[in-house]
Amino acid sequence: MILMDLQDVLRSILGSYRVQYLLLRDNCTSQEASALDFQFRDQLFEDFDYSRFAYQVMSLVPEDGVIDYKDEFGLHYLVFRGRTSEEGTFAFFGPFLYHTYTEEDFRRLILRRNLNEDSMDALRWYFKRIPIIQDYLGWRHMFNAFLSRYLANPDLEILRATYDRTEEPRQKPSIALSSIPYKSVEARYAVEDAMLHAIRHGDIAGALYQQNLFMGFTLDQRLPDRLRDAKDMVIAVNTAYRKAIQEAAVHPLYIDGISGQFVTEIEATENVEQLNALIPKMIRNYCLLVQQHSLERFSAPVRDCLNYIDFHYMEPLSLESLADRFSLNKNYLSSRFHKEVQLTITDYINQTRVQRAMGLLGNTTLSVQEIAEQCGFSDGNYFSRTFKRIHGSTPNEYRKSLAFREKRSS
Repeated sequence: MILMDLQDVLRSILGSYRVQYLLLRDNCTSQEASALDFQFRDQLFEDFDYSRFAYQVMSLVPEDGVIDYKDEFGLHYLVFRGRTSEEGTFAFFGPFLYHTYTEEDFRRLILRRNLNEDSMDALRWYFKRIPIIQDYLGWRHMFNAFLSRYLANPDLEILRATYDRTEEPRQKPSIALSSIPYKSVEARYAVEDAMLHAIRHGDIAGALYQQNLFMGFTLDQRLPDRLRDAKDMVIAVNTAYRKAIQEAAVHPLYIDGISGQFVTEIEATENVEQLNALIPKMIRNYCLLVQQHSLERFSAPVRDCLNYIDFHYMEPLSLESLADRFSLNKNYLSSRFHKEVQLTITDYINQTRVQRAMGLLGNTTLSVQEIAEQCGFSDGNYFSRTFKRIHGSTPNEYRKSLAFREKRSS
């Protein structure tokens, strides 16, 4: 569990910089290792052996240390060995740069590496998606402090390592320039799919990480008005998020509320920076909706009952009425509901009503009797007994405890 938390922290930090986090085994395949440069070398060289490339970098990593590896294109990776259950793996942070490449830098790179002239466009496309670390000292200090604890090495120093390959890979006779934007679009869609997959499963850290990588791709402006163009794009993103959580069996009423709210917020933004800041909020809220309301793990009959109870808890409800509404045998429904939810239908109805009552007790001045009636309890005494059985205190005691906590915090 601790390891998973550490990975989430790493992904969050790297995501904010748009830097890739990749975990590779020391015996990884060439296909797995090709993620190191987003398959870029595959465009330039014949049958490039990524697994050999990865192993050569891994061989430079000390047992309890970290290297800042600089490859033949001047791109950097922080690399270190995995710990405990990650034994036999290596973590790669990258690629990234410490400065922006100019046209002159590209020309020097082509001459130094003896690349074909038509490699220039390939380099331009590739370097567009490479993040730039502007604060070199802050970056190094942050990871030096973090990784010294992670690797249990208080004297840790990030060591420099550079490309030192004696055998050059064979270049392709020519580069199909049309494949360069094709590869970029293909990679962008793969990141987008991974982001939507994370949202569908309520994985906030994973979705934010993929979204930050997605921001590294250059998107063409389609409208002359930059802000209108950006708003339309984020509205499309909002639609994609909505579809993703719909696949997680979140009820459309929940989805419609949050989706409409975000369309209003998108239209209210005054600049592109505000729009970019809104996207992480959208991801968190959609993921939380999945965590709280996804019914994907339940069968269709149980899902129908859960949704109906959640939206009609204030009405008279019972096993018999639900079985009749959905044309089910009541014994079958009772057995299936208890097996999947681990509660009887009556207990689930009461828990739902008490949960709604807790919100009204804390946020309104309605009397206990009025709250009981609004939450589907016709008898105030039965409401108080049920509330105490489920929550451990009476409605009045709960309301007083909220007032006391509010007074102490003010």
